Amino acid sequence: MKVLVATIGFGSGHNRAAEAAAQDFRTRYPEAEVRVVDFLNWDKGLWDKMSAWTYFTAIKYVPSAYHASYKFVAKVTSLHGVVFRSYVLKMKKYLDGFPAELVISTHVFCAKAASTVKAEGGPVKEAWGVLTDFMDDRYWNTLKLDRFFVASEELKAKLLSHGTTAGSVEVAPIPVRAEFHRRRDRALACSMVHERLSPHTFTVLALGGGNGLGALSEIAAACADIPAQVIMVAGSNKPLKGSLDQLKRYNHRLLVFGYVDNIHDMMDASDVCVTKPGGVTIAECMAKGLPIIIYGKPLPGPETENVEYLVRKKAATFCSTPEELRKDILNRLAKHKAAGA
Repeated sequence: MKVLVATIGFGSGHNRAAEAAAQDFRTRYPEAEVRVVDFLNWDKGLWDKMSAWTYFTAIKYVPSAYHASYKFVAKVTSLHGVVFRSYVLKMKKYLDGFPAELVISTHVFCAKAASTVKAEGGPVKEAWGVLTDFMDDRYWNTLKLDRFFVASEELKAKLLSHGTTAGSVEVAPIPVRAEFHRRRDRALACSMVHERLSPHTFTVLALGGGNGLGALSEIAAACADIPAQVIMVAGSNKPLKGSLDQLKRYNHRLLVFGYVDNIHDMMDASDVCVTKPGGVTIAECMAKGLPIIIYGKPLPGPETENVEYLVRKKAATFCSTPEELRKDILNRLAKHKAAGA
């Protein structure tokens, strides 16, 4: 059986979820031939380059414009059609060489493309969707898929309210790779991260996502006079990493990294994670049992709804200013010391 796990790399979350879903499927069905494809970067054309540039520029420099465009696109069905059709054509082209019977999608554009290919008589027999946020069902609620995997009962209820068949919706955790389901000894994890990292000192892990778009400089400033080790991951954002590296001259407890593939080790070496409200990162922290502080101004749509859901469920705290963040970390540090950890 050929299985295609389809994703679109707007940020790293969709891709990480796709890799995790593929890993899980291979474990359950070792006879299956499973491939993961990022359709943003496969057979990349001008449209893909423009969309990626627009997305990352908007969320980095003009989030208000991103907010407006999010609402606009959500209302304009014809615009959906233009975007979706481009991915239908790309998926058909890929399936010519790899006729998958099952397509599992972690991005709604891929899910729509897979369901369309199926409806038009292509090789796809079943189209599944994996939603990577806790509450947002926009676009997904218009699709006819064989199975939806959602992270909360509330999200399931939202889909059902839009007419999705009850039997097709399954509540399951957002997929994370196997290493996030295992805990490594803290001392060993510290040695895997950095030789200067002590397993006996309270440690804060600050993540900016694969593209380093979190407010890491503000987080570093908030932690400057706190007696804790701070691990900062700037992702592929080299200018941000460079500016954070400069701060190490004033804070010897600060460790700065660029793009890494051992976030799981960093989580095992830490006491709390300060992060953006991306669904996949939150799910990774949850799988590790690592306390979560969401910091900054969440993007409209999925991120905002993730924050509201997680705070309501007491799965995370939310800090919108450096002062609030500093107070939250100090409170956790005090409890850590009181517990004799």
